[in-house]
Amino acid sequence: VFPPANAIGSAAPTPGGVGAVEIALTSALTLAGMPADAALSAVLVFRLMVFWLPVIPGWISFTYLTRKGAI
Repeated sequence: VFPPANAIGSAAPTPGGVGAVEIALTSALTLAGMPADAALSAVLVFRLMVFWLPVIPGWISFTYLTRKGAI
């Protein structure tokens, strides 16, 4: 489900926000037979874990390395 939905969602990217990727993934899971509310929850948790949360350690690392003059 993920590759086709991700490709469709990438056609209208919404960096950092909720948009086409989440709609495409939720729709694909719903069409695959998953209840809509469970599909939406699964997609939002997935995007939180792989897209939004990794930004925090990256920002901390960038700030640390900038202060040390390593960047």
